Amino acid sequence: MYSKNKIKFFKKIGFKITLWYLLSVLIIIGIVGSYLYYSLDLKLNRQVNTLLKDQVEDILHPTKKLNLNDLNTAIKRETSYRKIHKISARLIDTEKKVVVTSPNFFDPPLTISSKSIAAAQNGNEIIETIRIKNNNNCYRLLTKPIEYDGSLKYFLQIAIYLEDTYKTLDHFKQRILILIPGVIVITIIGGWFISRKSLAPINHIINSSKSITSENLDARLNPVHTGDELEQLTKTINLMLERIEKSFKKNVQFTSDASHELRTPITGLKAGTEVILSKGRSAEEYRELHENNLIVFEGLTRMIDDMFLLSRSDSSLGELKSSTFLLNGLLNELHATFSLLSELKNINFTVKSSNPVKICGDRALLKRSLSNIIDNSIKYTPSGRNVCLYFEEKNDNVAIYVEDNGTGISDKYKDRIFDRFFRVDLSRTRWTGGAGLGLSICKDIIDFHHGKIEVKSKIGEGSTFIVTLPKKQ
Repeated sequence: MYSKNKIKFFKKIGFKITLWYLLSVLIIIGIVGSYLYYSLDLKLNRQVNTLLKDQVEDILHPTKKLNLNDLNTAIKRETSYRKIHKISARLIDTEKKVVVTSPNFFDPPLTISSKSIAAAQNGNEIIETIRIKNNNNCYRLLTKPIEYDGSLKYFLQIAIYLEDTYKTLDHFKQRILILIPGVIVITIIGGWFISRKSLAPINHIINSSKSITSENLDARLNPVHTGDELEQLTKTINLMLERIEKSFKKNVQFTSDASHELRTPITGLKAGTEVILSKGRSAEEYRELHENNLIVFEGLTRMIDDMFLLSRSDSSLGELKSSTFLLNGLLNELHATFSLLSELKNINFTVKSSNPVKICGDRALLKRSLSNIIDNSIKYTPSGRNVCLYFEEKNDNVAIYVEDNGTGISDKYKDRIFDRFFRVDLSRTRWTGGAGLGLSICKDIIDFHHGKIEVKSKIGEGSTFIVTLPKKQ
């Protein structure tokens, strides 16, 4: 159990954030510490080099004439009084023999470097760091050529023991190393506190989300008001819950309505079958009863097909079989399809001609959607009146109008006519045989094409359905 909790702790976001925070701080300390260390080293070396050059000037400047006594006196004077940055010096002639030397110039004695002398013979000052074999002591050595009357006479070598420089660097390194454990402790505590403080709303989101079930889908997460990604996450989850609640209610309502709508035709079929089986009948009576059952079966089949399409629409209708086609041709097909029905009801059904327009979409689904609208307009338009079909281009969209001067729709029903199984007039619906799914199917198809459908209507004056579609999907 302990092992599982331990593993679970290491997987927490707070632990990971603290760990990355600690690593980042240590990397920064390493980079900054290294930079400061090498900057200090460079600065100290520059100071030592400057000191060496100043000492050369102090030894050579008072000497007006080049003689060994004066040089000896100057060397002893400059090397005898220093307690910090102890300086040693020696004078070498052109034969590489030591002429003058300060006490303890090097211990053990430093071998004269031919390379340094050769470079100095060209008139250059040479500064180098000398590490004596089998000795941890390091020196900074300057070799300067000395000329008199235009000719090279001596080589002056001045050395500074670098013990003080290395002590300064060691002290700096020790302070950095002493600082690191404290920084680690402070970083862990601060990082853990900051991570827990920042991630505290996540625990609220987790606990609140666990309490939401199908029984309380209307519950929402309380906004955290942090102004960061967690606030956006809370809003996104609330929007998701809103969509889930809406979809769940729609499915529950659809199931309830479907059960209710299917009960009536099934009950009719059961009653018709019981009548057929109740007693012997003539062939004509059997035929009439079976025809009635067939009519109910056909209505039931249409309803099931419509419900299947609606269930597909809840899953985004699968995939659109998009193609580019002439809208004029589709409207002419619809006119030919409904001409006979309009003639039977003595209704003048017309299509207004327009310039050819191409749109992109699922032609079959759009045809079904417009067919449902036209079918409703013809059914609810009294004999002797008109139904007109036409369209208008509006920039990148096209608006299709189905206009009639029928009975019209009351204002209180305009917002509900696209709901599933909703009927404005139950008696008229029974006469037409509809189940209240046609306009709902229309809206789902239009929505899936990223369009919109709206209705304008007045009682006694008629209705106009407007379908707006983008030309390109």
